[in-house]
Amino acid sequence: NSRLASCGGDKMVFYWDVASGNIIRKFRGHELKVNAVSFAGEESSILISASYDKTVRLYDCRSRSLDAIQTMSGFTDSVTSLAVREHEICTGCVDGWIRIYDIRHGEMISDCVGEAVTCVRFTYDGNCVLCTCMDNKVRLFDKSNGELLNTYSGHKNDSYKVEACMTRGDSHVVCGSEKGDIFFWDLVSGKEVHRLSGHSNVVCSLAYHPSDTSLLSASVDGTV
Repeated sequence: NSRLASCGGDKMVFYWDVASGNIIRKFRGHELKVNAVSFAGEESSILISASYDKTVRLYDCRSRSLDAIQTMSGFTDSVTSLAVREHEICTGCVDGWIRIYDIRHGEMISDCVGEAVTCVRFTYDGNCVLCTCMDNKVRLFDKSNGELLNTYSGHKNDSYKVEACMTRGDSHVVCGSEKGDIFFWDLVSGKEVHRLSGHSNVVCSLAYHPSDTSLLSASVDGTV
């Protein structure tokens, strides 16, 4: 927890020291705004960023270089989201594809969702990928073969980037809504089991506590 990464419309990836609040490095290379960033590797030594410029870039936090050590291309639209688990990087793209890169074996698996993907998350057991799409649906895919396992709906998501996540234990799917609500669905049945209210605008980001029954949400209404 000693380091923090952030990104935004300035095309840069910022690497911060948490204790002092100082910027350690500003990584460069993206040509348009950066949509997502995540740590990876041993001791979180690698930063991975996804951008509107149709690329994913990897940066070495231990190096003095400000340039990417690797660039992944082949996307045909904005890369909106990424998820990292051990040696795997999963990306979601507006072109309607989910791509999983196996860094250890140098392989890439792609699955066509058919709708703009705005968020991807691995389930806690690592066997499935959860994605939100701009057709008012959240989808659950088998990571090994790309099979669609379930679809969750009832929320509104057709204009903005809205995130979803899993509860601890992978028992429920959680997703924000453009109307300000937070939806909970049973993972297996797909039925809505709970709904939280409180935000007055789009709930754009969610994070579930890894060991406690707590959920953090962020909204366009300016509240967390």
